[in-house]
Amino acid sequence: MENFNCNLFESDKGDAFWNSNQYSHFYEPYFSSIRDTATDICEIGVHKGSSLKAYEAYFSNAKIIGLDIDDKSQYNSERIKTIICDQSQNESLDKFVEYCQSKSILFDFILDDGSHDVSHQQLSFGKLFQLIKPGGFYIIEDLCASHFVLGQELYGYITSEDKKKNNTHTFLVNRPFKSPWISETNLKYLEDNVDYISTFDRWNRNWNAPFKCDNNYPARSITSVVKKTYKK
Repeated sequence: MENFNCNLFESDKGDAFWNSNQYSHFYEPYFSSIRDTATDICEIGVHKGSSLKAYEAYFSNAKIIGLDIDDKSQYNSERIKTIICDQSQNESLDKFVEYCQSKSILFDFILDDGSHDVSHQQLSFGKLFQLIKPGGFYIIEDLCASHFVLGQELYGYITSEDKKKNNTHTFLVNRPFKSPWISETNLKYLEDNVDYISTFDRWNRNWNAPFKCDNNYPARSITSVVKKTYKK
């Protein structure tokens, strides 16, 4: 049986390119366990549709939703549906939650490969974790942004003192969960329903990343898998 192959679709989650993150190797054990049973998958950040195509090829029975701030309907197919959603906005995320609830959709996993801004990552996690099936996963990619120096810009978003103090990497490893971007109700839900969190941290020595991190440390490929408990 073939592995989760992102290289075929030129996704940086694979390992074929100079700036590849090699996340697919970390995801493989999680994805292979649900390859035939997964019914619903969501990714935040469509870009050129590479990941959506990789999911479509690997998960033969799953419907895939791609969320993006821009119209990405050119990547729609029989099993892929793209929806405009701004992960930085409460109203936009709430609208997506309402849509999924109206369709009785729960996801085998949601993967955040969106803006990488720590405030957006946490806001989305707090809002969308309720849409994960019991025993499912929520994946937050590109945690390297948690270690950016003050003033570092990415996709138009600037690292501030508040974002450094409350970065997502630290948020995931500390208990109880604390975040200025997640409501007390949603923090309580996370506390009650997160089973465990695994992280992958790799320095891509072939890529001189144009991002400055604390202590002149090289920018790294860091992702995380958050497992939801099986309780309903």
